[in-house]
Amino acid sequence: MSLPALVPSIIETTRHVEPKRAFEFWRATALAPFGDVGCVHPRDAFRAKRIVVSGAGWGLTHTVSSPVGLTIGPRQLDRNGPETVVIGLGLDGIGYQQQGERGGRLGAGDISFLSRHRPLVAGTQSDYAEIRLALPRTTFEAWIGPVDAFAGRCIVGDPALAEFKAALRRFAVTAAWMSQDEAQAAFEGLLHLLGNRVRDPEARPGSLLSCEAVASVAWAHIMRRLHDPRLGPAEIQAALGISRAQLYRVFAGTGGVAAAIRDARLDLAHRRLATPRTDGMQIATIVYACGFTDVPSFNRAFRQRFGLSPRELRAGLGIST
Repeated sequence: MSLPALVPSIIETTRHVEPKRAFEFWRATALAPFGDVGCVHPRDAFRAKRIVVSGAGWGLTHTVSSPVGLTIGPRQLDRNGPETVVIGLGLDGIGYQQQGERGGRLGAGDISFLSRHRPLVAGTQSDYAEIRLALPRTTFEAWIGPVDAFAGRCIVGDPALAEFKAALRRFAVTAAWMSQDEAQAAFEGLLHLLGNRVRDPEARPGSLLSCEAVASVAWAHIMRRLHDPRLGPAEIQAALGISRAQLYRVFAGTGGVAAAIRDARLDLAHRRLATPRTDGMQIATIVYACGFTDVPSFNRAFRQRFGLSPRELRAGLGIST
């Protein structure tokens, strides 16, 4: 009696590619279908690996990669086939996404929804790991809900989804060793878990953005533009097309827009300073790449936020400067 065929899977990696060609290789292979793709930190060595599993009417990718930025515009959309919806789970890293009037910053444990048939921007500002589950619109709407109500949405820190997240992680590890029938059953079980626990998105009156929607889209813009020292409230206000008062009202609880930008940059700088891959890179180089223009001011803000200096952080981790 022959064993059932395993679900098809492949491994893609830059491991055997010359370092200076690694990003171009990854862009031309794994990221080829995804519009304009940019390398976020060109001075850093680029590394990436992902497992791709293809089921009957669904696809799963488990990716570990250096940071990338992605833009899909109207002219880059492929509407010849059925609409595909992607459910994402962040495992590690600092990222963002925006699609239409929804978006936000993403970190470990956060869930996201995107449609591949609509313009979007997405990416990370740090090394990242993620799981993405792609499925047809018809399947998504049968199990979860209307795509129009979810596309671009981010779910952050919802304890009700802990079981779904754990199941998706297990599926990402074991799917390549399953038969088609086993994988299909596990896939449908995941959709059942998510569909029973996800909250219905709140309707927005008219064309006005809710306070929650403004915050999510503003955070997506902030995370995408952290590297630019010119980023400020005026740019965010213009990009979102909202009033100054509305923008400041959204960030009142975080100490204001400028404070939110500063803290996001500090968090990114902390992550990059603590990454072994930046061993030997000068602190100032990382500081400027995170959008700061004044190293002494950065050092003071860093100590105030984390309780130690950048040099003390690196020394404690055995990373040279």
